[in-house]
Amino acid sequence: MARGTYREEVKIAADVQLIGQGKPVIDATGLGNGVLITGTAAAGPTVRGFIIRNANFEGILASGTTKVTIRENTVSKNDRGGSAVKPVSECAPEGVVPGDCGEALHLMSVTHSTALDNTVSDNAGGILVTDELGPTAFNTIKGNKVLDNVLDCGITLAGHNPKAVVLSTTPGPPTMAALAPTVGGIYSNVITKNTVTGNGTQGQGGGILMAGGPPGTAVYNNTVSYNTASGNGLGGVTLHSHAPGQDRNGNVISHNTISDDGIHGYPTGAPGDSDAGITRSVGIVVWSAATPLTGTSIVANKISHDYYGIWTKNVPTIAQSANTFASTVTVPLFQG
Repeated sequence: MARGTYREEVKIAADVQLIGQGKPVIDATGLGNGVLITGTAAAGPTVRGFIIRNANFEGILASGTTKVTIRENTVSKNDRGGSAVKPVSECAPEGVVPGDCGEALHLMSVTHSTALDNTVSDNAGGILVTDELGPTAFNTIKGNKVLDNVLDCGITLAGHNPKAVVLSTTPGPPTMAALAPTVGGIYSNVITKNTVTGNGTQGQGGGILMAGGPPGTAVYNNTVSYNTASGNGLGGVTLHSHAPGQDRNGNVISHNTISDDGIHGYPTGAPGDSDAGITRSVGIVVWSAATPLTGTSIVANKISHDYYGIWTKNVPTIAQSANTFASTVTVPLFQG
């Protein structure tokens, strides 16, 4: 597509190469998405070189497909539906949980794909990875600038599919019996060399967040490495496990540079993390409310200008020497 402004929602349902020459603008004002990539026939497409803005929901949504390349785009000022008088669809709140409009760039049940060197800024949230329709796995999110998405997280790996884990049927609290990786789950993704700054400062969003709501959700065996995170509402890298029967095991958090995070962790704007009960600024949070995590690795991170460098609960013992803490960190390592 040549330079210019295209006022439309671009729909991709086949293996096509959508390449912008001279940074053309896709202006999706009043429309659902800027670019929608959907279905198994849409395996292998590329979206490269566009400015995508003003969508009610996602700037770019890839759903139920594989081998997608989303590269060198500027995705900004999307998620507009959240500010509507009566938000609908993804933007509608669920009880006390505000809608997120799908964020600016959304991989939903997508595998073996790449989001590379995009700038994602001034949306409600940045890059979202979910598994409603099936697993989201073996993807790489690399070299993106995720900036000032103030209502939600910079990069979110959110387990939404409660069937990703087969739960025990014995009486009592749900327990994890087995994974169902062909049904759902977010696993074996690599989040690397991204700059994640100024996200969630008005809405309790982390720099890079791994989490999920109900029992049966799974976010496991992902690698978060060599990223730079600063000035985010929650921790620069945050992992939450809220209930029994969730899988958050085997995630690697390594070689990240983190500073000035955990600055807006409560609805009042106070620092910390309201879910975990942290009341000070914090660089990395790995918190499980119920089930001890296994296989979690937190190594070689550099942390500065936070009260807590690393704050954990129900995580195996970490040696303080495994990470580097500047003198501006008051409590380098807290393990609950």
